[in-house]
Amino acid sequence: MRRNRDRVEKNKKCPGKQVKGLILDSLNFGSCFFRLFGYNQRSHLEWNIPYFPYNMTDRNVSRIFILCLFCLSLPLLSGCGSRAGAGQTGAGAPPKPEVIVDSVAMEDAQIYIFTDGRTVASNSVEIRARVSGILEEIFFKPGAIVREGDRLALIEQAPFKIALDAARAELANARAQASLAEANLERARLLLERGTIATEEYQTQQANYDMSLAGIDRANAAVRSAELNLQYTDMRAPITGKTTKNLVDVGNFVSPEGARAVLLSITQMDPMFVEFNLSDRQYFELKSRMGFRDAFYSATNDSATNASESVRQTGDDADMSLALTGMPVDISLQTGMNIFRFDFNIPGRTVTLVDNQIDFRTARITLRAEIQNPLLRVGDAEDYLIYPGQICRVRIPYETVRDAILVREEAILTDLDARYVLVVGRGMHQPRDPFGRPLIGPDGNPIEPYETYIVQRRTIQIGRLLDTNMRIVLSGLRPGESYIVHGVQRVRIGTAVQPTTLEEYNARLAAELEELR
Repeated sequence: MRRNRDRVEKNKKCPGKQVKGLILDSLNFGSCFFRLFGYNQRSHLEWNIPYFPYNMTDRNVSRIFILCLFCLSLPLLSGCGSRAGAGQTGAGAPPKPEVIVDSVAMEDAQIYIFTDGRTVASNSVEIRARVSGILEEIFFKPGAIVREGDRLALIEQAPFKIALDAARAELANARAQASLAEANLERARLLLERGTIATEEYQTQQANYDMSLAGIDRANAAVRSAELNLQYTDMRAPITGKTTKNLVDVGNFVSPEGARAVLLSITQMDPMFVEFNLSDRQYFELKSRMGFRDAFYSATNDSATNASESVRQTGDDADMSLALTGMPVDISLQTGMNIFRFDFNIPGRTVTLVDNQIDFRTARITLRAEIQNPLLRVGDAEDYLIYPGQICRVRIPYETVRDAILVREEAILTDLDARYVLVVGRGMHQPRDPFGRPLIGPDGNPIEPYETYIVQRRTIQIGRLLDTNMRIVLSGLRPGESYIVHGVQRVRIGTAVQPTTLEEYNARLAAELEELR
């Protein structure tokens, strides 16, 4: 009872609340009435009520009755709500929603062509056994970085040293035979001059001497071959790079042929290549930007001699421009957990190769850029930053737009076939309720219009999207205008808002967090 008396006293302060209480009581009464009398399909026979052709249960009738009462009470509820809302705001105007705004910028914009690429090693070498023997020792650490000339492995040298000694002995024997053949040839010459021997005997001694000289050459070649085989037993790195694991363990027999011919592989990590593809349209757009179009028109209007001369006169590096070699590009790796962040900070970027044909299946051409691969050192450990096979992002400079109008991409909204932004500007605002009627102040009169920030719709024409997530606007905005970046879901066109910049919002949020600490 006390609760009901409190509710009655509270409702006396607002007529709308009294009406709301009556409606609620009526709803409760109607629900109890239909539940008490159990109205259903057979009730029309007892109460002389017309029968409805569809299933009319007590729950359906209660819902229809409640819906009718609710529709009749909407004007009373809305009137009471508007007055109550006006009274709560004090001065009369309701609180304005806060939105984060930014200013339209005008600056030079660099347009790029973006594509995906993959890193490729500039050189890769398989270290093979060039002689047969037992692998005695391994000097490299698997996965380590070796320099050119470092020892990698050692094959058993004793058989090759013996072979070298035998080759040197054969060389000494050949030289001794050559000395004897030379002495016999000299005696035969003297005897031939005296007429003591026939000419055929002299020619035989001459042939023996020539064969002895050839034997010396053959022995020298055998010595060099034995020395080379002995050198092959000491395997050294031909390039500087990173090694793989050893594919053959110590103690196994290795040979130039067979499954155990390759001992390891070395990949040259610096410099590194980046291969990427461009569509035929992008490729010819780049060439036209770099002087190819003028050279093409000169070639079609002049003779072949004049055309080649005009190509040479387009610039000092016109030939490079036509082939796109030497063109700078930017490379960015997907490092860390944020795979969508690209820094484009890899040094030494330049195009070194353009393929000689466009793939007819994909309509794309392959280009290659050379980049430097930094060597990182942490204590005694060292490793390269970039590995072959990594996916990277390639950025190619295409065009510079002077005095471009820029807005944030997330601020652009879409409406059917139009793009627009919500601009915030000063204007007169009349507070209204959801039904479009002016709000009533505490004095019972409509709230007077006042000057504040008003939301306006501005249709725009958009251009290219920059890598900074800024969009070039071709028309519809002026530099310095404020537009809503965050909070568009809380406003409508023509409503009053409280604008704040992102820096002010972050500073205020940081201050609130500091107070909570």
